[in-house]
Amino acid sequence: MAQVTIKDVVKTYPGNVTAVKGINLEIADGEFMVLVGPSGCGKSTTLRMTAGLEEITGGTISIGDRVVNDVPPKDRDIAMVFQNYALYPHMTVYKNMAFGLKLRKFPKAEIDKRVREAAEILGITQLLDRKPKALSGGQRQRVALGRAIVRDPAVFLFDEPLSNLDAKLRVETRAEIKRLHKRLTTTTIYVTHDQEEAMTLGDRVCVMSEGLIQQCDTPITVYDRPVNRFVAAFLGTPPMNFFDGQLVAENGGTWFKSNHGVSVELTGHHAELAAGKVGSEVVMGVRPEGMFLRPTEFASTESQTVNMTVDVTEPLGNTMDVFLSNATNGEGDRATARVKAEPLEENASVKVYLDQSKIHYFEPGKFGVNLTLPELAGVGA
Repeated sequence: MAQVTIKDVVKTYPGNVTAVKGINLEIADGEFMVLVGPSGCGKSTTLRMTAGLEEITGGTISIGDRVVNDVPPKDRDIAMVFQNYALYPHMTVYKNMAFGLKLRKFPKAEIDKRVREAAEILGITQLLDRKPKALSGGQRQRVALGRAIVRDPAVFLFDEPLSNLDAKLRVETRAEIKRLHKRLTTTTIYVTHDQEEAMTLGDRVCVMSEGLIQQCDTPITVYDRPVNRFVAAFLGTPPMNFFDGQLVAENGGTWFKSNHGVSVELTGHHAELAAGKVGSEVVMGVRPEGMFLRPTEFASTESQTVNMTVDVTEPLGNTMDVFLSNATNGEGDRATARVKAEPLEENASVKVYLDQSKIHYFEPGKFGVNLTLPELAGVGA
């Protein structure tokens, strides 16, 4: 195993298109790091540069104590699992898993031992004599995992490995990968565009956009304390609700007033952090689970309520998503609340109670700084 250090790494393609813009990232020995972000954010390019499949324009990548910029992929002591499995169709499962070791001239007995141990770990021993065409998508992905495991590499690299699986199989294989990492504790870099995968798998999550790392921290920290509006919007299902407006001084307090009539009083540390921003344009963000249709222990203050109309409900079993708006003539604020399931008429007028702990205030713009975090409140002032 080994730590991976990415220092000031840049990737520029012909035509002066820069896909990765000088990122820095240190992945600890044995850590499971997830790179997540929308298509074109630079995550797969970063992974491919780490693997040696893309040349680096600038900066360095180290695996352990060795800078690997000019080291061929086969000599980097990494194993990569691809989205499309990349299995040889004419070979059996056994031969697919053994192929890389055979190329490296491992003794036959050692190859057999490693293949059978990996097959046992993944529960595919009974598939060793089959060819890929006789396997389901989930079984093929296990074979691809097995081929990586037998290498016993310093680093595992996963490039959207679950994208071709159906929803149920994705969940099952995700759990398999998590169990596998706990057992092997091999340093792992995992790329996905699926924020649910990122949140459930990673020891840390690195959110990328436009070739830059926006935030890198534990899943719970990134979710609860997003550094900017992009991170807040990208993580969470349903996504965070946003209201454009201003901070104003009124009735001896500080209030958020949206451009379409929403009015919420800031209290506690929110009010303290916003003191220097009165009169400024801001964006209020609130998680769907922070909105309630009746007073609760988390949200009961009348000055932190919003009057809205129920547009649509989506039952999800024990919970439901309620799509709300205060739109007039097609313009207005819209939001989604995730609440306990109950009968609710569409077009009904409701009072929505907001959990102050789930509210964030951001500077305007796609990457507007989170003013709710004390360490960032002064940034961009």
